[in-house]
Order: sequence, then C-alpha cells, then structure tokens
Amino acid sequence: MTTVTSKLLQEEAWCRGCQSRLLSSVGEKNGFGLLRCAACGTVIVDPYPTDSELADFYSSYHMTDNYIRKESSKVRRGMGRVRRLLRAKPPGKKFLDVGCSTGTVVEAARQLGLTAHGIDISSEAVNVAKKNYGGSASFETIAIGELAARGDMFDMVYTSEVIEHVRDPEGFIADIARVMNPGAVLYLTAPDGGHFSLPGDFSKWSQVCPPEHLTYFTRRGIICLLQRHGLRAEGFQIAFKPGLKVLARKS
Repeated sequence: MTTVTSKLLQEEAWCRGCQSRLLSSVGEKNGFGLLRCAACGTVIVDPYPTDSELADFYSSYHMTDNYIRKESSKVRRGMGRVRRLLRAKPPGKKFLDVGCSTGTVVEAARQLGLTAHGIDISSEAVNVAKKNYGGSASFETIAIGELAARGDMFDMVYTSEVIEHVRDPEGFIADIARVMNPGAVLYLTAPDGGHFSLPGDFSKWSQVCPPEHLTYFTRRGIICLLQRHGLRAEGFQIAFKPGLKVLARKS
C-alpha cells in the first residue's frame, strides 16, 4: 500500500472511526478511491459524495420484491437480536429501530413485550411496515436527527446495516446517543472492514459498492466513534461472515 494525498485530504479525507488522517490507498471502485486508516483500519471512499449526489442516487433506489419477502423469518431473527438487548438489562422497555425498513425487528420487539417504534427516511419502507404491523407497533418517516431534536428518549436502540450508508457517521451516532436514556443499550451492525475473510484486493469484496456504502468500519474504528459520544462498547458477537455486531451502553 502507498500513502496517498487525496484531492480532498484537507477537507474530508479523514478516518470516520478514529479521525486519523494517515490514509493509504487500497484500490478503487465505481470511480471512487478506497482509503484505509493506518491507525484503526477503517476504510472510507474518496471523494465523499455530496448530499445532492446521494439524493440523486437514492431517488432511483427502490426495494426489490426479494427484499420484502420472508417477513416471518425476519421477525424470528429479529427476536434473537432484541433478546440480546434485553439480556444487557436496559433501564426500561422503550425500543427504537433506526432505519427500520419494513418493520420486522420492530414487530419482534413488540412481540417480546416492548414499546416499539421504528423510523426510516424511506417512505416506501415505512408504508410497507405500517401495512404489515402498523396496528400493533408505531412507525414514521423521519431522520434520527429530527427525532433527537424532538426530544424522544429510548432505553434500547437498534440499527442494522445503516451506518455504512450515511454521509455523516459522526452526526448519526451523536443523534443516536441523544435519544438514549442513561444506561440505555445500543445494538449496531455493519459490514466489517477488518474481517479475516476479506479478499486481498479490498475492492473485490461484495460489500464495496460506492456510493451506496461509504464507510467500512473495523472493531477499533467503531469503538473510537462510539466512545466520542459517551457510548461504551461492551462486546462484539463472533461473526464468521464479515459483519460487525456490537453492543454498547450509554454512560
């Protein structure tokens, strides 16, 4: 690997995990460079797309039929993840899914006796969630920042395969921390940019698909990000596929 000088190095090319600027090229994909942090191993795309560029990309990004199939099996899998949150002894029963998609984990939380709420910026996904589960759980089309500004608070927060999409992971985690009560627990999943099974050529990994995925955190990188917002990582689930599954608690 060779250390590179990004055309955005002084503005945007820093590690979204540990905030280091010591970055090295590990290839390119779809016209984007891939830069790895020498300190924590997190990989970011370069240049980072603008908000308007991302809006244009997602304007033509729609759920497929395959994505919304097998709802019952997704609810069962969601129950396992919600039970992991419950075993961490949260301070109460208010549950939030950030990026709830079609609502299966929210429904799992409701079936386990929690007061369950799901949010997503996709009105298409929220409409499906309301159609399937809206009689028993609550959903709304809103960003986490707007929810935090409104003052809503929760005891458990779940967010799965979302943070790799967002342009501002720092703000995303800051807003999640803002809606968490003291002692509340967070369960977060994302592609693992430091997993042992990744190909030698990072760009060949199937999860590398900018501008859809922008940041590929490692364990060390996500720990650093969480710590800056008062969230302490309490453990990672063992994953034989390249995925991070971290449980964290608010101080």
